[in-house]
Amino acid sequence: MTRDELYDQALGLMENYVHHIADQLVPPELTTIAKISHGYRYAEKGTIQAMLQKMARLVSALRAARVLLAQGFIAEQAAVCRIVDEASEDINFLALGLMHEETELHKKFIEAFYLEEFEDGERLTQTAVKRPNIPRDRIHAYLTQNPAAGPDPSIGKASMKILHKAYSGYVHGASPHIMETYGGQPARFHMNGMLATPLWHSHVDGFWNYVLRGLMSFVMVAKASGDEEFFTSIRQYCRDFEASAPQKR
Repeated sequence: MTRDELYDQALGLMENYVHHIADQLVPPELTTIAKISHGYRYAEKGTIQAMLQKMARLVSALRAARVLLAQGFIAEQAAVCRIVDEASEDINFLALGLMHEETELHKKFIEAFYLEEFEDGERLTQTAVKRPNIPRDRIHAYLTQNPAAGPDPSIGKASMKILHKAYSGYVHGASPHIMETYGGQPARFHMNGMLATPLWHSHVDGFWNYVLRGLMSFVMVAKASGDEEFFTSIRQYCRDFEASAPQKR
């Protein structure tokens, strides 16, 4: 199986599970938003519904990252992978809360997640909703200090912080990250992708990790929701996927 075929299979598996969970819930309703527009919203603003939405976001972002990577847009692909990272962390955070005990942090997260941007679309400035900020450090701390964490939580927390910071520059346009697009003969800024460059090959290999982390977050959801059949099958799938790790160049 080629790498692309493997990714197609993995993403298809994740997408099907999103649909499977959605089918078990009361579907979203078409509602009026901010008095002037319409959109679908879940009437029950619970943890399961939040996890489901994050899962859909993760799968979509992974597919978007593949499209960007295929065209050589590595900085943009890395920025989307930051979205994947945060979605995966959020899924794990919510799933662990269901498996153990939902904390005050979980409650604040859910409350902030479901807030609309405006109360009245005809008075945007006056009715803009201030969404509470849930510091990413607090999510990282929970993920490394909960009952399921390993014996040395400081290692996991440091790893998540380093990864978060490294990809932050792609999102916010830090100079070192922008300058990765400069070079060649003659040296110039490359604004039409960087296919077949050493940096592009590095991102191609690194993308495998994002797909694996996405799969592992789905393992957490299956465990948290009590779906032992899917938990057993996707856990084995993750083990098989790990065996396909890219060889170091």
